[in-house]
Amino acid sequence: MIRIEGLEKSFGRNKVLRGVDLEIKEGETLTIMGGSGTGKSVLIKHMVGLLTPDKGRIWVDDVEITNLGEEELQKVQRRFGYLFQGAALFDSQTVGENIGFGIKHLRPDLVPRLKEVVAEKLELVGLKPEIADLKPSELSGGMKKRVGLARAIAYEPDYILYDEPTTGLDPIMSDVINDLILGVQKKLGVTSVVVTHDMNSAYKISNRMAMLYQGKVVSIGTPDEIRNTTNPLVKQFVTGSSQGPIQMQVRTFE
Repeated sequence: MIRIEGLEKSFGRNKVLRGVDLEIKEGETLTIMGGSGTGKSVLIKHMVGLLTPDKGRIWVDDVEITNLGEEELQKVQRRFGYLFQGAALFDSQTVGENIGFGIKHLRPDLVPRLKEVVAEKLELVGLKPEIADLKPSELSGGMKKRVGLARAIAYEPDYILYDEPTTGLDPIMSDVINDLILGVQKKLGVTSVVVTHDMNSAYKISNRMAMLYQGKVVSIGTPDEIRNTTNPLVKQFVTGSSQGPIQMQVRTFE
């Protein structure tokens, strides 16, 4: 379980999070949705301790992480896998070395069977073990996402954070990634938090969905509850309408 209370974060004069309250239940997939620049990625970076809040508290299970020292925080961080928006693979390393990176640093007990673990994780995300010797530059966008997911699950975390997992992919490959997220949750029993503005993806993979708007969670519910919401903010976002309470800044050029 992850519990967040009163989370606030500013960057200079830009106040991104303005008092976020949220609870992620054990074993669920919770999707955080919202427009660009609403603080979705900032929020999940706080969950894993990559950012420190200006105000508020965060618990991972029974451990409050907001004021932990570096050594204790690293113990909590070992329980998280993170799929970055652009996969964030190391260009100078092979696929196998990328997947093994977290194992070497977080699970030294798995190092003796490193090649076997790499092969297992590649197969779990639908890739052939033979690609372990390739460099990221030799992979398609969809393959990079899958390798990034293999790296995120390689050291067997309890939590996986997905930052825009389908961004930049065509509709078919996006659905492949959705199926992988569902498969990983089912096979590994992990708790997942997904940041996305892809509503097709959110409806398919989520147990619950939360909407972030102006630095706060304004609605949370099951996919059916979100789809049938009467909340005007949520309704405008999920239907993709330009008409409604969410104001968009549009520049016109003459």
